[in-house]
Amino acid sequence: MLGHELTIVLFAYLLIIAVVLFDIKTGIGFWKDILVASILSIVQLIGIGFVILFLLKLKIKSLNLLFVILFFINASLIALRRFNFKAYSKFKGFFIILFSISTVSTISLLTLYTAGILHLKANSIIPLAGIIAAAGMRSLSFAFKYYKTRLKDLEEIILGMAALGASDLEIFKFIFRELINDITVPVRDMLRSSGIVHIPGVMVGLLIAGILPLKAAVIQFAILTTMVFQFTFVPTIALFTLVKLYGLKIEV
Repeated sequence: MLGHELTIVLFAYLLIIAVVLFDIKTGIGFWKDILVASILSIVQLIGIGFVILFLLKLKIKSLNLLFVILFFINASLIALRRFNFKAYSKFKGFFIILFSISTVSTISLLTLYTAGILHLKANSIIPLAGIIAAAGMRSLSFAFKYYKTRLKDLEEIILGMAALGASDLEIFKFIFRELINDITVPVRDMLRSSGIVHIPGVMVGLLIAGILPLKAAVIQFAILTTMVFQFTFVPTIALFTLVKLYGLKIEV
């Protein structure tokens, strides 16, 4: 049995190696990140599988909630790697990221819990909390990248608005509309293509488990809407809090 799993991992890594070789050949420079992330991914997936089985046997709901908090912290630490602003300290950035991910993700989880989709059992709350926290994390990766780019592209306009007496928040609101539009493109495409271009994994899992198609589709739709919620409000809270507390700063 173990030999079959190793074979799957080997063939999966052939795809990773192809990407690494392509990156080295073209000189793009992300191959180290891909390689490290792939190793961490397989280790984490195996680890969380055993953790869920362990928690299912213990049946202690407070431990499940502790793992949700750890997901929030880990997602914040990963998002912090994309927080490449010389004008803002990493320390301040981490707490803003943690606040935005924790707040919005908690609202999403409470919504799913109230709707009866989420339960406090390990096999329910841990996978869903991971999906939701990861969505917030990914949205911040886009947010920090696009925010830095927009500041640079609109530097002259921003300086002109500041010279005319506009506040940092007023200037930020000026660039925010286009910013949030760019950030939410992936999740809007995912929502639009679900069921036509691809069938989301949660729905497939539910169908395999014997859930009726209508119920599986409704649950998957609810999860997709939480993704839209995460991609919209996590970066909104993070960036507005950043500008409100520490000002809008253009890096040289």
